[in-house]
Amino acid sequence: MANISEENKQIARRLAAIFEGKPSVNRYWDEAENSFVDLVTCADQPCEGVTSYGTVGLSDHPLIQNGTEFSARLELVGASANSTTVFPNILTTAAFYIINEKWFCCPGAVLQNAVAMYESSLDMQHLIFVSPFLWDDLQTVQYENKTVAWLLAVPISENERQYAEEKGTDALEDLFEQHQIDIYDLSRLSLL
Repeated sequence: MANISEENKQIARRLAAIFEGKPSVNRYWDEAENSFVDLVTCADQPCEGVTSYGTVGLSDHPLIQNGTEFSARLELVGASANSTTVFPNILTTAAFYIINEKWFCCPGAVLQNAVAMYESSLDMQHLIFVSPFLWDDLQTVQYENKTVAWLLAVPISENERQYAEEKGTDALEDLFEQHQIDIYDLSRLSLL
């Protein structure tokens, strides 16, 4: 983790402790190689056959809402089946969209085509961002120079996106809970 601030080291250690696995950290660059984020990865966490991921360094960049800097900074987390090789790229692409495009990411926000740009043949096409319910300890933390919150990226289909747009994110989350969907399975079929 060369060229990483002390706060970002604390974030990486926090993620590793919460993921409870044997972490690795890799650096990902945007296509133009102007921006980077590090990604903490823990295999077989939160359960066997699933890999947990968390960005480190996204919180170095402000969240911009309607042209104004938001008070908190953000890091993203996600989890997918161990066999899914594109999920790290999907998650870091979301981070780069926040950094480079100044996209305001908040609970209930949907990043369209984040999955489809890597796996266009799947029902899952987009990412919806929700509270990180997989890890109860991922609460907002005040560091010396920034306040950091975490959001969980969950792959959704176009029909699920439309449902969330029409009925609200809570309604979609309730539907997912009723049907006990496997959020780790990028190849799952759409509920709708």
